[in-house]
Amino acid sequence: MKLFFYELRKIFSWKLLVLILLVNVILFKLLIEFDLDYFPNGRPTGDHFDIEQQIIPMFGAEWDDEELSEFQGMYEAEVAAADAYLANDPEAIAAGLNSYEKFNNFDDENEEQYAYHSKITFESDLDFPWRLQAYEWYLTENQYREESMLADMRYYESEGQKKRLQQLLDEQRFAVYTDIVTSNFKTYKTSIAIAIFVSIAILISPIFIRDKIANVVPLQYASAKGRQLYRTKWLAGLFSGTLLTTALLAFYMWLYQSNDTQSHFDLPLTAFGWHYHWYDMTFWQYILLSVGVIFLLSVVLTMLTMVISTVVPNRIALIGVQIVVLFLMIAVGASYVVQRAIDFYLSQLFVPGVVGGFTLVTIVAMLVVWKRELERDIS
Repeated sequence: MKLFFYELRKIFSWKLLVLILLVNVILFKLLIEFDLDYFPNGRPTGDHFDIEQQIIPMFGAEWDDEELSEFQGMYEAEVAAADAYLANDPEAIAAGLNSYEKFNNFDDENEEQYAYHSKITFESDLDFPWRLQAYEWYLTENQYREESMLADMRYYESEGQKKRLQQLLDEQRFAVYTDIVTSNFKTYKTSIAIAIFVSIAILISPIFIRDKIANVVPLQYASAKGRQLYRTKWLAGLFSGTLLTTALLAFYMWLYQSNDTQSHFDLPLTAFGWHYHWYDMTFWQYILLSVGVIFLLSVVLTMLTMVISTVVPNRIALIGVQIVVLFLMIAVGASYVVQRAIDFYLSQLFVPGVVGGFTLVTIVAMLVVWKRELERDIS
């Protein structure tokens, strides 16, 4: 255990920790901060999110006729408030837009109406132009939800996709909310996956190359106990990569709670619009799945990084190989496996195939390297 903790101290050197901190600060500013500070971003996105936070506790994932009627009543109450404002606004009366219906159907070739509509919509603090637009989206989507799904069935070509859509249609599971929350989380988790992958590469890459450059490997391999150090380094590296991944995941997911999306956690993914998913799960279960996928890929990347650190002859080669590996991890791992883990437009077997293949190749490479190092002749 003494050697194990000694190796941990070498891995978590203050120089590497400072570098990892610096890289995470840069990546946070470039990739992550926006999805926290600007969520929900603009209007009517913010109005959709506000309305959904209000109605999800009331209606849940599926709306029956009574709930739809109640929602229609909420909309009409806000229309009445807008009517009252416009009917008492001299500028609206002068422009001939003294009701919400007239305001919403303004003549954009009428300069007075166009100017008033633009002023109220883009320059005033009034909410009704955006908020009522958001209300109308839910009513329209609900009205044409079956037609929309049937149209999607014609778009997708594979039998698996058609079968999945037919299943949703048969079970009458339609999207009744926007994908504002899920899209934000997909972007967010992709960004934190990139930050974690880069951090793992920085922390673990020097683990074996350091001893090789110092030319202490022949001394270590001169005794049976010295050869066991290779295994100890592997255990220390695996533990370190896992610890770093856990710490970064905990930190970034703690930051994510500031987006205040807890109201959507219990909704099934089928309740969110525009995108279908292969499996039935709630948004909270989807978050847990995403965290698990990032964790699994990080552990496998840790193992692959140790394999690379074992076989490369010098730091230049190490950096060159790691750039290629990180490129693939970001282009494929983060952008597809993490971001689109169960997305419908990818083949159902794509993500399991990539993860399984990556894991298998890494394990085989690890076993080959282990065998080579433990039987290596230093004479």
